[in-house]
Amino acid sequence: MSDATATADSKISNGIMDRLRSETRPHHDKAEQNGFGVMVMEGGLQMTPYVEHLAAWKEILSHLESALRTCEDDVVSQTWHEGLVKESLLEQDLTQLAPEGAILSAPTTEAVHAFTQYVDHLAKETPRGLLGVLYVLEGSTMGGSVMKSRIASQLSLTLDEPGLLYYGCYGTQVGVHFKDFRSRMGGSVDGTGSEDLVLEAAGRTFDLVGDILRAIAGD
Repeated sequence: MSDATATADSKISNGIMDRLRSETRPHHDKAEQNGFGVMVMEGGLQMTPYVEHLAAWKEILSHLESALRTCEDDVVSQTWHEGLVKESLLEQDLTQLAPEGAILSAPTTEAVHAFTQYVDHLAKETPRGLLGVLYVLEGSTMGGSVMKSRIASQLSLTLDEPGLLYYGCYGTQVGVHFKDFRSRMGGSVDGTGSEDLVLEAAGRTFDLVGDILRAIAGD
């Protein structure tokens, strides 16, 4: 069997979640190479970029959640459910940390707008691609559980209270929730012929998320 044939067979046999993890890896790695993530992991995070990050994420998640909630595609509705909503947690975090309102810089505003425009495009043209966007943001909860304690330490925030609710969205059940998400998404997408467009949307989403994170850090 040639390498090309082996690769093709692998794509056929692997489910969408395995393919998403392996085939979007370059996009994922590039998105993580940003100043905001470095600040969190290396100890240089300040409150201003953290609040801007929360505000940006509230905008992109509220836009995505609205698109998913109103989508009439059966494959999307079989994956999406209201237990995945994060907007309300971000609202509580922002009320605690920025009661007078958070301000996005011009570069961050532009990057967020590019993200929401892409969501609108998918909702209109290829709604199943919204699941690729959801995969990226839901998958970030796995790394978020690691980042939570670092953010708390650097910004003197209390774990599991407003200010860190988004990063603690699933408490100690992060793995359980992602396993359920993996099962629901695989069960709805696999075998529909929509796998490639979900993969394409996930890769593009990683790129757009990276742009937002770099804008927040001023990179």
